[in-house]
Amino acid sequence: MVHPGGANMTSRIGTTDSVRQRPLIVVAGPAQPGFFLAEAWLTARSGSWFPTNGAGPDEDVNAYVAHLLARFARRDAKADPGPDWPLDGAPTADRSRRLRAHAYRHHADRLLLHCGLFPAGDGRRRRAVPWGFTPEEARARDLADLRTCYAAAAALLRYPADAGLRTVLEKLAAHAEDYVGALQVLATRHLGLGARLQEDQLAALVQSEEPPAPAAQVAAVLETAPDAACLDVVLDLVLEHRRSPDPELRRRIVNLAGALDLDPARLLAAAD
Repeated sequence: MVHPGGANMTSRIGTTDSVRQRPLIVVAGPAQPGFFLAEAWLTARSGSWFPTNGAGPDEDVNAYVAHLLARFARRDAKADPGPDWPLDGAPTADRSRRLRAHAYRHHADRLLLHCGLFPAGDGRRRRAVPWGFTPEEARARDLADLRTCYAAAAALLRYPADAGLRTVLEKLAAHAEDYVGALQVLATRHLGLGARLQEDQLAALVQSEEPPAPAAQVAAVLETAPDAACLDVVLDLVLEHRRSPDPELRRRIVNLAGALDLDPARLLAAAD
């Protein structure tokens, strides 16, 4: 049996203009930043006080944050919802639930990256610290804004198709400060953001008559000293573990001690 118009269909299929060969699998080259950032993020979490699955399964959050980092590195315009939020206030009720969730979510995504990667917090502010605030108050407000916006976005997503995304947003809302802390480890210890050089160290690196500095010396110069806030966190965890021993607290103490070059056995002995 010949299909009506079969000859025409055959001729169309046979033309090279209408049929284009496309690879079924696309292998990204080494220039793609997503693979590097995803690996660096996972390594940073393993060396932070909030390792992967430290407060329950959260590999889905790792995938979400790695995707955010890749978009941010590519300067993807979709990573930022635009100047209408939050300058004009929160999204109004006349918008659909999905659009409101989209606005809250992307505002929280931006805060997550800015608070974690950069010390100034919200990058849309003209001042690193708003007028009338202390740096601690400004950071607390940014974190509260971050938690609230992720929680609001999760509450607005009620369709079954959004169940996976809603779960991720709920985890980000519940442990916002912990994920920000892991991003700070990524920024300082893996991406070199915020590294400072003394004048004599800089002069040693740029002297043309000297041979290039060995990689170990350059790494030592760029290595960032442990953040005092991290030291405070591990001490707080030790005190909390002393009051009420808990395997989760113990695991966090061990991970944070390793990142700060501290002896976890001595810290746990003091806690026990």
